[in-house]
Amino acid sequence: MAKRLSARRVKIHRQYTYDSAADAVGVTAHTVRAWRPAGLAVLDSQKPHLILGIELKRFVESRASKKSYKLAPDEFYCMSCRAPRTPYGAMADYVPFNPARGRLVALCGVCEASCNKFVSLKMCGELAKTLTIATRARC
Repeated sequence: MAKRLSARRVKIHRQYTYDSAADAVGVTAHTVRAWRPAGLAVLDSQKPHLILGIELKRFVESRASKKSYKLAPDEFYCMSCRAPRTPYGAMADYVPFNPARGRLVALCGVCEASCNKFVSLKMCGELAKTLTIATRARC
């Protein structure tokens, strides 16, 4: 699984070597060197090569995934497809956690992987208009 990078420890007014940049971001120095062809600006006119803090922060923040999906009421986010999908056969199972809240479990309409969505009991009643929902006991 890919590691989430944090640019919060990078100081923009500082210059970093590959090793110090790796320590600040939390990766190996080899990873920072591999970022060079991917667009990380490096001052390479002298040795040791230096990376400006503002450039390192910009690069790390641009690599972070900022995708946010607004799901339609009848959509689930599929972790396999990494996209919003409608459930296979418009069917879902409701697994209650407490009297007011539960989880809808469905199969992805594309890859048939398991998808989950947390909903209130009231929202589950509204979704019953578009989905076939079966209630099952808590596992």
